[in-house]
Amino acid sequence: MSRARRSDGDLTKAKILEAAGSLIAQHGFAQTSNKMIAQAAQVDLAAINYHFDGRDGLYRAVLVEAHAHYLEENFLLELLASSHHPTQKLELFFEMLVAKLAEKNVWYNKVFIREFFSPTSYLKDFMANDGARKFQAMRSIISQASGIDENHPALLPCILSVLAPCLMLIISSNNVPTPIHSISQMNEKQLVKHFMTFSLAGLEAVKKSV
Repeated sequence: MSRARRSDGDLTKAKILEAAGSLIAQHGFAQTSNKMIAQAAQVDLAAINYHFDGRDGLYRAVLVEAHAHYLEENFLLELLASSHHPTQKLELFFEMLVAKLAEKNVWYNKVFIREFFSPTSYLKDFMANDGARKFQAMRSIISQASGIDENHPALLPCILSVLAPCLMLIISSNNVPTPIHSISQMNEKQLVKHFMTFSLAGLEAVKKSV
């Protein structure tokens, strides 16, 4: 009986999260009321407070879900701990991300882009927790792929150079027409090969200079 109640609760929570993500992607957080979310999820208004401790908790959960869709923490940790060759770890990361960005009609990228260009106070809390842990995992993966020590000052610009194209790909995958929108329409294997070619060449050049 209790298992059934937990299952129903998880389902309700997922419905609220999905409705909130879709509405916030369309209208923005400030313009999306709890009432709109409850109606879209077909739940009582009180369910938002029950499952997310209110409006603030719900938006934090939306941010975490949007970020996790593209960069799931467990995936990064498993990849980091795997026996794959360091450069293959980087390639598997690009393959995962490009496959996610090939998905159509999802709300995650719109929420991600809104928060990136118009950050709210919630972003600081997210970056200090979930974001910081994922960044550290990526730092370790790129350190292994480059052969540059994690604590070497030259590694931080390398992380920026490897991850910045990923951010641009998230932006280009949006339906808003931009000069780089056609990039998101490229063949997935070609994109991964392109990212790997430029990343490894850049990392190798930096490694020789340190």
